[in-house]
Amino acid sequence: LMAACSSSEERPADLLPRDKFTEVLLEAQLIEARVNHEAVVDKKTSVPDKSYYAEMFKEQGVSEEEFKTTFDWYVDHPAELKDVYNDVLTGLQKRVDLADTTGTAH
Repeated sequence: LMAACSSSEERPADLLPRDKFTEVLLEAQLIEARVNHEAVVDKKTSVPDKSYYAEMFKEQGVSEEEFKTTFDWYVDHPAELKDVYNDVLTGLQKRVDLADTTGTAH
């Protein structure tokens, strides 16, 4: 019974599409890396992380609320969140590989 209930649950219509959510989550990971770098390596005492996120949401064409709602749904569905994070890691690795072949950071 439990397997039948959990596998038939449908995603709410107001969630971001998985591909879009993955893309936004990837960009969020890059922001986190940037914020950590600026705080630790550059020793900045004030990092404008909120403005970084606001710019990213605008560029991605999603609201912070849409992102949070979608993220919260995935937190309640850890197996699916794990799959999304695997896609994020793959996307990050592709960027590293591209930078290695072109000699530029993306």
